[in-house]
Amino acid sequence: MLAKTFILSVGLYAMLGLSSPTPEVSAEVSVESNAVETNSTTHVLNERATGVWLDVYKSGACDNGWEDQPKSGWVWAGQCKNFDSFTYGARAGKNDAGWPSACTFKFWENADCHGHATVHHITDSIQWENGNPTYQCIATANKASGEFYLGNGAASVLMTC
Repeated sequence: MLAKTFILSVGLYAMLGLSSPTPEVSAEVSVESNAVETNSTTHVLNERATGVWLDVYKSGACDNGWEDQPKSGWVWAGQCKNFDSFTYGARAGKNDAGWPSACTFKFWENADCHGHATVHHITDSIQWENGNPTYQCIATANKASGEFYLGNGAASVLMTC
């Protein structure tokens, strides 16, 4: 009986060993795959590191005082920023090096970047004077064509680059 149990156990272990999956991928391929993933992650992090200071206003002409922080403040690429509803104007803050020209602001009617939205390119708000950029007011509730669109103004913004 002991011999029978021993043979049965050894046979079971042998079958398990043969049926266990063994990876046939070399470690070198795995390292290359990981390197590509790291480069991709670095690219995404660099894009998200793009930020613009944005002052927000209750007036679409930006002619009253801007809202204090945290309503006004940094807007980071790919991250939604909330502020109070009835925000009708916004202006990028001064930056001697200039803001990324390929970026767009998408102003949303609801918090957390939901609902209807207007889209504005940062470059559309730049006016050059003596070789220096000044950033003009963006009417957040208006489409780029000037058509009034968001009745209650904007409540959040998403920047994409």
